[in-house]
Amino acid sequence: MPFRLPTHVVLEPGSVAELSRYMNRFTAERAMLLYDPGLAKTKWPAVVRAQLNDAGIAVVEFDDIEPNPRVETVDRAARIARRADLNLIVGIGGGSVLDAAKAVSMLIRNRGDILKYEGRNLFPEPAAPFIAIPTTCGTGSEVTWVSVLSDPISRRKISIKGDGMFPALAIVDADVLETLPTTLIAQTGIDALTHAVETIIGKPANPVSDVLAREAVQLLVEHLPSLVKTPANSVAREAVMRASTLAGMAFGNADVGAVHCLSESIGGLTDLGHGLLNAVLIAPVLTYELEAIREPLGSILPGINAEAMLKIIRDIVTDAGIPSFAFLEIDTNLYEELSVQAAQNGSNQSNRKTMSAANYRQILDSL
Repeated sequence: MPFRLPTHVVLEPGSVAELSRYMNRFTAERAMLLYDPGLAKTKWPAVVRAQLNDAGIAVVEFDDIEPNPRVETVDRAARIARRADLNLIVGIGGGSVLDAAKAVSMLIRNRGDILKYEGRNLFPEPAAPFIAIPTTCGTGSEVTWVSVLSDPISRRKISIKGDGMFPALAIVDADVLETLPTTLIAQTGIDALTHAVETIIGKPANPVSDVLAREAVQLLVEHLPSLVKTPANSVAREAVMRASTLAGMAFGNADVGAVHCLSESIGGLTDLGHGLLNAVLIAPVLTYELEAIREPLGSILPGINAEAMLKIIRDIVTDAGIPSFAFLEIDTNLYEELSVQAAQNGSNQSNRKTMSAANYRQILDSL
């Protein structure tokens, strides 16, 4: 049973402000620091920049990463990094930033644009060292080998993955959640829950991914509702951040399933947030799949059967203030294209229930 986790992970409050302590792992002299315009309004980019400077590393900043990062954004950042001869990539942000930065770290060691490398292990040279600093509690990208990007031309999400794309270092600091809006805590926390649940119920699940995912579910069920209600709760912050990283380790060594297939197809066409979409879709998709996933879903928490587990998930979603699917106002004329793309998603084969485009269309029509 192969299991990959080459990333050095620091799970410690206050670790972002002490990043320079860990820089002796690298020989880099010039780094690109990537983040998004929203994070630019917080203290965190300046904190990271100062820590890199303290370690003797010059910094070029790129703060133009959008939600559901586009392939052309990644290509543009990579061209800047190549011209400046940068040898370290640092991403601080949510999943969009980390996935974009991860792709840039690969491109500065490999020629061409990012679409050339869509798929698995298609790049000849391993990525440049990449430091991932998550500022949300859902992505798990800090410990995975995959980058998911949007291609506006084909109107779909693409993935680039490979053994050489794991971050070299992940700084998982619960203190960063202090500046995260409550709505994003809720959405990204349920994204982490989706990662963990889909890992357990999916066909590629294995004993190690199961252990990690079950611990993540337990932590999220216990602490996410508290964190949404009281974002200043430091115990809940640390637990939810830890759960997000554990869920990333889990699905990175197994796979996700139908919830992600549908959310990624919608995200590719509409630019709605990935965490929001997973939060909206997790309960109805699991309900649709229930007969096929009854056994693994009912084994996640001790003494909780499948129906009870589904109710726990629904209650978390409702209590977090997640809107209904109708609130998203998705054009019904897109449903057929969305269904076809969901069925073509690489993770669809990992789903325990066989899902065709017609199955995904049934879900959309029922929402």
